[in-house]
Amino acid sequence: MTQVKRGYADSRFGQVHYRIAQGGEGTPILCLHQTPSSSADWLPVMAPLAQGRTVIALDTPGYGMSDAPPEPASIEDFAQIADRFMHDMAQQGLIPCGGYHIMGFHTGSLIATELARAFPQRVQRLVLFGLAAYPADVRKAKLENLLQAFPVPDASLAHVEKLWAIIGSLSDPRISFEERHISMAECLRLGARMPWGYCSVYRYDFLAAMAQVAHDVLVMNAQDDLWEVTRATSHLFRNGKRMDMAGVKHGVLKLEQDRVVDAVEMFLQPS
Repeated sequence: MTQVKRGYADSRFGQVHYRIAQGGEGTPILCLHQTPSSSADWLPVMAPLAQGRTVIALDTPGYGMSDAPPEPASIEDFAQIADRFMHDMAQQGLIPCGGYHIMGFHTGSLIATELARAFPQRVQRLVLFGLAAYPADVRKAKLENLLQAFPVPDASLAHVEKLWAIIGSLSDPRISFEERHISMAECLRLGARMPWGYCSVYRYDFLAAMAQVAHDVLVMNAQDDLWEVTRATSHLFRNGKRMDMAGVKHGVLKLEQDRVVDAVEMFLQPS
């Protein structure tokens, strides 16, 4: 099976870290992760999908091993950086020149949608896991509640207990406690920057952007914290279709690896 390697590229926020599985000259896939996480989320599906194409998973600036911006960036910023990254990868001969598909998970779904809206000729098809598509009043409330949801680190370690409880409530029961500890360690490493990605999400008018996208979109809807809002809003993609995945929470890429790969391969087949 295709080997997944790592690399770094330049961006206006410093270096961005990526994982890459080079498997051929077909249309490449760019994978964008959730908040707070990293490109490692995509490891279960990268090599299986890199059959005849290259699959790249990018660490969003500020997460994983990518350098952080000086303050919370916008979804538009992240999209600009991602497209420049794909352009530079093509210039270096690491991927074919031209368009690319995108897979996005939660925050990554917003970045993917903005890429399709801003670069409609370069982006080909979208596969999105979960749509944080809230109206303005809900986004405002969630933004104002971030500090309460994710306390600033202090001597009490209350933020650690709260984070552990959040991870426990969101994780699929089949995800081991060791894996949950690893996820928590990655979050704690970010310090007070951990929720910056949520700032980006709640400041972005996702509902308006969805209505502007004419691309073919597959929405894969796991039964996690975005289950209901995804079911209520996926129709805004005019050429979208939704695949509900009841009974699986966070961890879907690992737990439903074969099902995800099969659905993505079928969706990306030329018309």
